[in-house]
Amino acid sequence: MATYSVSGVGTSGHPAGYPTVKVISQVVDFSSTTNATNDVFQVLSMPANTLVLYAGLDILTADSAGNSGTLSLGDGADVDCFVAASTATAGIEVTRARAGDSQGGTTSIGYRYYAAADTVDLVVATGAINAKVRVFAVTADCDGQGDNEAQVVTYA
Repeated sequence: MATYSVSGVGTSGHPAGYPTVKVISQVVDFSSTTNATNDVFQVLSMPANTLVLYAGLDILTADSAGNSGTLSLGDGADVDCFVAASTATAGIEVTRARAGDSQGGTTSIGYRYYAAADTVDLVVATGAINAKVRVFAVTADCDGQGDNEAQVVTYA
């Protein structure tokens, strides 16, 4: 078995053309809506070729509606891939652990790659609520990365 060393990589930082990581967020004030169980709020738009490294909820104002309401955070493929039926109490809600090796279906893992445009959705899982919630996602724009690249380093 041979080991090939890489050269021509550079010594400081990442090239300017590499994807950048950003945190995006939106606030949803449920007291300004008439919501019910299973209502879906499409909160964050994800362009095609976006990697969501992490997404979660920050409860800014706790729910006081008295309906035992919970929130889930996910997308059209898996309504709770980021947060599952969490009670809207003050603070940051626990995000799904990175378990398993599949990004869809019943094995939720807390990150997603969107090959096509989609939304991160906040779902009123059980009972109407009046909480104020910040939904956030740490994203990387991967559009065009590697599609037409050539090798720019040397292996010897």
